[in-house]
Amino acid sequence: MDAHNVDLLVQYALAVAGQEDFGHHELGPIHLVKYVYLGDLAYAERHVGQTFTGAPWRFYKFGPWAEPVFARIEPVAHGLGAEERRVSSTQGEEAVRWYLDDARLLDRLDAVLPLEVTSAIRHAVHAFGADTTGLLHHVYRTAPMLHAAPDELLDFTVAETPTPPSRTVAPTPAPSKRSRKEAMAALAAVRERVQARLRERAAARRVVAPEPPPRYDAVFQEGQAWLDALAGAPAKLSQGTVTFSDDIWKSRGRRDPGIP
Repeated sequence: MDAHNVDLLVQYALAVAGQEDFGHHELGPIHLVKYVYLGDLAYAERHVGQTFTGAPWRFYKFGPWAEPVFARIEPVAHGLGAEERRVSSTQGEEAVRWYLDDARLLDRLDAVLPLEVTSAIRHAVHAFGADTTGLLHHVYRTAPMLHAAPDELLDFTVAETPTPPSRTVAPTPAPSKRSRKEAMAALAAVRERVQARLRERAAARRVVAPEPPPRYDAVFQEGQAWLDALAGAPAKLSQGTVTFSDDIWKSRGRRDPGIP
């Protein structure tokens, strides 16, 4: 692992957050770990699966995790002189948040870090900030996570963005004046047909009061009870344990919810 590159990404995430609005400007360790991961992911997409930090990312609980990255966060935050705030969570545990307002540092890092890395971290910090739930959901759905099982090392080659083949596109000739007129006339005719169809549908949706009006009397209640009885007895509540095969982690359905 390249600890220097890890430190740069932690610094960059803190510097970006420091320029955000209130609520996004303070980050904790869990957020910084995930933002470093997203920087590595963006770099790997354009460098044949090679990450920027070389950190040993693995599938841990609800997201990607690298212990050496986590270990660098507090020293980096203290080294930058970031403001530290400790808060108590709803579970009674103490959480730490860091805030750094340093636009000059942000400009310096923008000049030395790869563009794909800075773009990914900027976008993610702006979108999630310290929203732990949203951030965890986002990283959990990334390609390396969806191709791994719990405790496995993540394979970033699955996130590689293929380079599309280059091709020469012949220039499109400018349409003639007559062609433009014909196209405008055809468009006007289509617009008129669509508006006529919309008027027909609107007329068909008009609600007409029933005649005679319905009666909700004892006969109606008896009929409704008879129809309910045809469905049989209601299902009984039960409890149990559902067990899934470990094969589910590598299934196509996990990567594509549309596949049964």
